[in-house]
Amino acid sequence: MLTLYKVKVNKLLITGFLVFCSLRGFSTCIAIYVAENGHIYVAADSRRTFFFNDGKDNNKVESICKIHNVGNNYFAISGFDDGGLLKAATIALQQNQNIDTAITSFGTAMSKRYKQLMGDAKLFYPDKFRHFLKDGLADVSFFGFYNGTASVVNVEFFCSLDKDDKVITTYKIHPIMALTVIGLSRDITNAKPEDLPTAATMKQRPELYVEALVKIEAKMQPLAVSEPIDLLELKPDGAVWIRKNEDEAVTY
Repeated sequence: MLTLYKVKVNKLLITGFLVFCSLRGFSTCIAIYVAENGHIYVAADSRRTFFFNDGKDNNKVESICKIHNVGNNYFAISGFDDGGLLKAATIALQQNQNIDTAITSFGTAMSKRYKQLMGDAKLFYPDKFRHFLKDGLADVSFFGFYNGTASVVNVEFFCSLDKDDKVITTYKIHPIMALTVIGLSRDITNAKPEDLPTAATMKQRPELYVEALVKIEAKMQPLAVSEPIDLLELKPDGAVWIRKNEDEAVTY
């Protein structure tokens, strides 16, 4: 009986530790813009803040690149369990040649993963679990050129509780026409016109335009969004890294 009790306790401790590892990092602010020249411009902050930690270092951060690709298919990650998002997106793109099928496969896989993780988070971290119910789980943008046309598609993940207080995870797919900001964007939305990059910048220097949007969040939310800001210009014939952080997210 004592042995069985120890096994149950150890299982709970191990499960709690896995939740801690998987959900500890989250990405913050990424702006993606399809400019008038038909190119896709992406700016992403590189700060990774630890949502779950061991209590010894509440200010622990890392610097990572949040823009990734599998061949000509690109994606940017903003959300909890960024390592899991990276792995699932990579597998989906490797296993599916059609981008729409790949995105659906990714959404299904991550929704299943999140259901397990959120079930454990609800059990072991009930206070922090409420943040997931309020703010959602993740935003991932897939972008590239298909049949010669620029395409940006967002995938949003949500968490809720059913009438029996059981965890439900869902995802929604949103095609983007020209501009999207994933992660933190409240300060951009609420910014005064004079604080936003100009229309001339948007038209003539689109790479500076997306960078300026991310800098607004960095200025207002310095503990969540910070430089260096990675900049990518994606053309029909390939990508040009204007600036890139070489550190990659860790998968779990």
